[in-house]
Amino acid sequence: MYIYSFMVTIFFALFSTSVMSYIAMATPIGPWIAPTLVLIGTLLFGLIRGQNKTIQLALATAGGSIGGILATACGFSFPTIYFLDKPTFQAWLATPFYFASIMSGLALAAGSFGFLIASILEKNFIIEQSMAFPIGQLTYKMIAAQNQVRKAWELVAGFLSTSIFSLLQGGIGALRVFLPQSVTLMQAFNVGPIAIPSIQMQLNVLPMLLAIGFVTGHVIAIPLGVGALAKIFLMDPMNVLLFSHIKNSDFVLAFCSGMVVIGALQSFLDLPKLITSFFKTIKNGNPNQNNFLKEVRQAVSFIEIIAVFFLVVSFLTYFNFSTLEQLYLLVGTFICTYQITLIAGKIGMAQLGRFATFVMVPALFLFGIDPVKLTIIATFVEISGGVATDVLFGRKMGAMANISRSQLKRYQLLGLLVSSLVIGIIFWLLINRFGLGSENLFAQRAQARALLINVRTFDYYVLILGAVFGYFLKKIKMNPMLVLGGLLMPINYSLGLIFGGLLTLFTKNREGWEPFWSGVFAANSIWELVKTLL
Repeated sequence: MYIYSFMVTIFFALFSTSVMSYIAMATPIGPWIAPTLVLIGTLLFGLIRGQNKTIQLALATAGGSIGGILATACGFSFPTIYFLDKPTFQAWLATPFYFASIMSGLALAAGSFGFLIASILEKNFIIEQSMAFPIGQLTYKMIAAQNQVRKAWELVAGFLSTSIFSLLQGGIGALRVFLPQSVTLMQAFNVGPIAIPSIQMQLNVLPMLLAIGFVTGHVIAIPLGVGALAKIFLMDPMNVLLFSHIKNSDFVLAFCSGMVVIGALQSFLDLPKLITSFFKTIKNGNPNQNNFLKEVRQAVSFIEIIAVFFLVVSFLTYFNFSTLEQLYLLVGTFICTYQITLIAGKIGMAQLGRFATFVMVPALFLFGIDPVKLTIIATFVEISGGVATDVLFGRKMGAMANISRSQLKRYQLLGLLVSSLVIGIIFWLLINRFGLGSENLFAQRAQARALLINVRTFDYYVLILGAVFGYFLKKIKMNPMLVLGGLLMPINYSLGLIFGGLLTLFTKNREGWEPFWSGVFAANSIWELVKTLL
């Protein structure tokens, strides 16, 4: 009866992992994929007859969405190796099977650890504390909505219109002549010693960028716009007038490193409070529970714990992590995953990068480990925290829909397994097709992490200027990491995201347009991924 839903789950896992791998390395954000899966699933399950189609859709969505957050975590952190140790990364790429095996092993080890933590926290967070887990609630409401079919057809409209656009813009044979790859909006010119660059709009990924910008709205449009303007009217003039002896590329990296460092320092100020809160919760517990160890025994079996730790220890041992380093990583990851899911349970956002930094930076000073290990640590924390959050979103949805926990758990495990097995293949294809650090695969989050690690190699005066700018942004409550995206990303990519965000100003019902833009997002993403195989 549920064979079809298993097949859809596998398709969703492949789709989510593929799309979000590209998005996470092409842009500085990672939108939740579950709402898009619900709309696509409404069409797919509408093709079959039978009862319990709503439950099957919920199960497939909960399982398939894990691939999205897994890919996002990998896209944000794993490419850091390329920017820190290019020869090693290129040597891995030269052996596709080895590269894919490393990524799959890391994804499965960290993902299973996050899955285990989610199962331990589920009862306390969802039942006893009744946390909102907003994305889980949103997914449930979308599945239960009476007008869902209409929204699904709106998704189809967005999908088909974008597919036609992509075919005309970068399709086959003579169709290429109808729409160019890019359009020049403004020619380059000089204002005294300051060079104003030309502005172009990339048409091949424009629909996807507009869709992401529209869904996130001003949250991304304003910071990216500030970053793009600051690059032209602040950083470049300072470079020319005050630091002409420093190459522009080195100046930009040093300035941005200062922003990253001050952001990390400000985040570390919260660390003692977070750790104290965690251990206080574990010590005191909830009035409705006896103790933490009993919660663990009730939530997961001994065999599950042994299997997860076997995967984790085997992977870390292969990369020569000492016993002390492994213990440090597991304890740090558990604490950070707890905090990531706690915050996500309240506001619906998974702050992966911030907590990965909490574990990575102390490891740099405590153990003096190499760039490969540092990247593995950061990626491990992000995957674990991301998977745990997505699993709990799914469990919240399952609780609202009265779905069996054991049944839901099987579908989520299937999604995690499929996503972990294909993540390395997808990354290899994308990186070989577009090239890391290129305009199409800029990997801004990974570059920012590399800047933090390499901070000692930059000009200190420029670092201080960047730190002051980052501190100012924090004071006016603007996200420095999104501004950093505007500084580092090619302006033609930033423009697509900015224009998408500004489109929300021209509609009174942004949520009503989200199905259409989800279709746009899906079509353009799939088209770009298909081109990697051609």
